[in-house]
Amino acid sequence: MTQLLKETQVTLPSGKIIEQGEIFRVSGEYGLKFKFASLTINPETGSQWVDCFEVFRGRAGAFRSFRVERIKRIPKKRVKKAKK
Repeated sequence: MTQLLKETQVTLPSGKIIEQGEIFRVSGEYGLKFKFASLTINPETGSQWVDCFEVFRGRAGAFRSFRVERIKRIPKKRVKKAKK
């Protein structure tokens, strides 16, 4: 049986880093958000995928897996400046 390697963060092709527990979107999955669990690597084949939980109404739901190329990071919300 193949021993899979798990990592707690992933570097996207754009250079951004997603760490365990961060929320992100996946291209092709309309309107859904996901919480990052781990990056899984199969050393025999060299394939990589992201394990995550589907987030619905603020709670983690179904366990899903996607290729790294499909991940889109959600930008952090900007704080509005107070008017003077």
